[in-house]
Amino acid sequence: MGHLVEPDKYQQAWQAQTSATRVTVYADLLLKEVQSKQREFRTLIFWRDFREVAVGLLMIPVWFCLGLMMSLPWTWWLTVPVFVWIAVFMLVYRKRHMPKPSEPDEPLLACVKNSLTEVEAQIWLLRNVFWWYLLPPSISISAFFIQAAWSLRAGGWLPVLSDVVMLEVFLAVVYGGIYFLNQYAVRRQLEPRRRELLALLASLGDESTGEHAAMNGAKSATSTEGS
Repeated sequence: MGHLVEPDKYQQAWQAQTSATRVTVYADLLLKEVQSKQREFRTLIFWRDFREVAVGLLMIPVWFCLGLMMSLPWTWWLTVPVFVWIAVFMLVYRKRHMPKPSEPDEPLLACVKNSLTEVEAQIWLLRNVFWWYLLPPSISISAFFIQAAWSLRAGGWLPVLSDVVMLEVFLAVVYGGIYFLNQYAVRRQLEPRRRELLALLASLGDESTGEHAAMNGAKSATSTEGS
C-alpha cells in the first residue's frame, strides 16, 4: 500500500520546479543581454584597431612624400619604422587576444568570462599606451626637432635649445592630451564594464548554487511522491 504524500511535499516540489524555471528564463535573458553588449564591444574595438592600423600604414607614403619633396634631414625618416611598429603591434596584439566566436548555445558563465577577458585586454592596452604608442614617435620626432633646430640656427646652442624646448612642450601637450584621453576612456568606460562583469560573475556562482538546490529539491520531492 502506497504511502500518503503530505500536501507540503507537493508544495515543495512545485516551488522547486517553479524556482528552477525562473532561474532558466532569467539566465536565457541575461545571456542575450551579455552577448548583445559583447557584440557591440567587439565592433567598437574592431573599428578602432582598423582605424589605427590604416592611419599608421597611410602615413608611411605621406612621410616619404614630405621627406623627398622638402629634402628633410635623415632624422625625419626615423618615424617611418615607428609607423610600422604601431601597425604591427596592433595587429599582433589583436591576433593574440582575438575574441572567440560566440556560440548560440554558449553557457552564460563562459560568455561572461570571455567578455571579462576582452575588457581586461583593452584596459591593459590603453593603460600602457604611452610605452607602445606615444614613446616611440616621441623619440623619433624629438631627434628631428634637435637636428632641424641645429641646422637652421646659427647663433649658438642657446637659440637651438630655446627652439627645441618650445617644440618639445608642444609635443608634450599633444601627446599628453592623447594619453589622458585614453586613461579617461579606461576610467569611464572600461573599468565600469569590468566591475559590472565581475559582479555578474560573482552572482552567477551564487545563482548556479541556488539552481542546483532547486533542482535537487524537485527531484527529492518527486521521489518521495513515488514511494
